[in-house]
Formats: sequence, C-alpha cells, structure tokens
Amino acid sequence: MTTFATSPVIIGDGAMPAAREYIVQNFGVSDGVLAVCDTNTEPIAKSVFGTTERYVFPGDAIADPELAAPLEERAAAKKLLVAVGAGTIHDLVRYTAHKLGLPFISLPTAPSVDGFVSGVAAMTVGGQKITFEAVPPLALFAEPSIFMSAPPELVAAGVGDMLGKYISLFDWKVSSVVTGERFDGDIYMLERDALEKVVSSEPGSPDFGVLLMRALVASGLAMQAYGSSRPASGSEHHLSHLWEMHCINEPVSALHGEKVGVATLILLALYREIERPVLRKNIYEREYLLPVFGRLTDGIIRENLPDPLDGITQQRLDMLASELQKEISSLPEPGLLKSFMNACGCKQTIASIELPTEPDFLFKTLEFAPYVRRRVTMLKLCRIC
Repeated sequence: MTTFATSPVIIGDGAMPAAREYIVQNFGVSDGVLAVCDTNTEPIAKSVFGTTERYVFPGDAIADPELAAPLEERAAAKKLLVAVGAGTIHDLVRYTAHKLGLPFISLPTAPSVDGFVSGVAAMTVGGQKITFEAVPPLALFAEPSIFMSAPPELVAAGVGDMLGKYISLFDWKVSSVVTGERFDGDIYMLERDALEKVVSSEPGSPDFGVLLMRALVASGLAMQAYGSSRPASGSEHHLSHLWEMHCINEPVSALHGEKVGVATLILLALYREIERPVLRKNIYEREYLLPVFGRLTDGIIRENLPDPLDGITQQRLDMLASELQKEISSLPEPGLLKSFMNACGCKQTIASIELPTEPDFLFKTLEFAPYVRRRVTMLKLCRIC
C-alpha cells in the first residue's frame, strides 16, 4: 500500500477549522506561521487565519525564483508556511519551503490545477520552464465553500488539466514499451481512476467541484508517489509550456489548464491517426534551435542531453508496432471530450486561447514542443505530421 507524505487530506465541510486545529496542535502559537497568498486570495487567508502574518504576492505573479527570494527572507525565521491559493502560490511556497527546509500545508482556493500535493515546483527561469525538486505539503485542507466559489474559468482550467491525463498516461505507457522507462501500474491506476471519475460525472451538479478537487489532489498524489510529474505531464504539457515560454507567440491571458485542454484535443486527433510509427529526428544542434528558443537555446540543449532516444531505431518501432497500435486505439475520440468540455465551459481551440491560427504556428508548436523537456513522449518519439 502506497504511503503518501501528505496526510491528512481533508476535502469537505469543516476543512478550515480542521486546518487551524492542525496548526495549533503541531506548531503551537501563530507567530511561527506565515500564510502565503496573493491579492486575490488574501481575503480568504485573512478570514481563515485572522491576525496571522501574511505574505502577499501580486495577483498576476508567476512562479519565478527571483519573485520567491523576498518570501524566502521573510520565511526564514518561521516554523510553517501555509499556501493559500492555486497553482502559482503553491509552486512558490513549495520551492521556498524546500530551500529553507521548512514544512508547509496546502489550502487550495480553486480546483484549477493538479499540483497542490506534488513534490516538484514548476518554475519559470529566465523565460524557460524548469521543474525543480521541492517538498510536498504535510497536509491539505480544502473547504468547498471556498474553492467552489472560484471563478468558472478556474474550474474549467482544472477540467482541462485533468483531461490532459489521457495524453500523459499514454505517453508514459509508450515510453515504457519503447525505452523501458520505469512504469508503476498502481500509480497509473491511481491517475487513471481520478480521470475517469471526472469524465463520468455530471458537470454542473452540486458535487462536481468537490469531485474535481478530489481528482486533482489524487493526481498530485500520483506524482508524489512516483517522485516526478511523469504520471500527470506529457506532450500536452510540453505544448502548454512552449506557449508559456513565449518563444513562438506573444503572452496570452489563458490559464495553464485551458492551454493543456486545447493541447490535449490537438494531440488526441494526431495520435489517433498514427498507423505506422515513424521515428522522429530530434536535432540538438544550436543552429537549429536558436531561431526559435533564442537566449534559452543553451538551456534547452542541456535539458535534452544525453539524448533519451539514443539507441532507439525504426526497426525497434516496427517490432513494437502492434503493441503501440493497441495503446493508440485505447485513446478516446476527441469528439467525446469536446462534448464534456462544452458542458464544463472549457476552451477548445487555438483561437479561443488567443494563439495564432495560421498552420505554420501549429507546425512550429509540434516541431519544437518536444524540446521543452527531456521526457520521452509519442511526440518526441515519432513524426506525427
């Protein structure tokens, strides 16, 4: 039986009083506690913790180590950090907690991402998306009256992030077949079960928000158990990360989960069309990558070497073709996901997330997204367009 670092996990009525009791029992007086929030979630932090000291980020903050530096200074003398917010706040807090060797607890304010209890921090360093080793929270407390009052677009983003698991789980399975990457069936099923509970539910029902939050937290626990984001992040996240690095597009206001949802539909359609996997040629020369990645190019090259596909041949893909085709045939039809996304108010097209609609933009996305991470995916492994 898998033991998780985050315990207890309380999602339901009474979570906030339970959080206060947990802090008092385990950390004593409140002057050793620092509640970390942003201008959007500060009223929640204030209502839950009263006069407890708060560190408030701007509402449009990104998870950047430089932005975290002042928090590190303020938190150095504390006993406990409390993340009161969504994805960015949690990344900033877990990154800081890891650097200082401090514990933290999670108080998610919206069912928008699956990283609340993960043990890694997705940070933006000089424009490049980099995943840092961090620490998971000691405990999580999620109050429905708080997170179910989040703006609808945050809920839709959480749905998009969960639907992306169709691609991330597929990519993980494919890599395990082709490269022998470590695969864990129990963790796979934890992630898969969380996904299926969401897509089999009724959007708009009274308990949908709670069910979604439970699924997102379960996804985070899967990452925690595996020791990386592998079970929950594949090529769908690589597309999103590339767009968020602004190498081929201007910044957009779309949320991370919204981008993941759109990327998922794009990849589902392309993956399902693969009949004979053809080995892709990944080019790691600076001259090839520089026109796209610019000042990030050297970091991108370091990220990708040594080549994770070294030794993989077309002959090997041909030998595994029937097994790969079996995995491809298990992917859902994009139309089924679109119906569910419609009901959840999710964005579904490149245009809806304010990205260019020219064919060349999609070509560049599919060509260069695999370089964002060293991780093996079907997109990194095979030519699909």
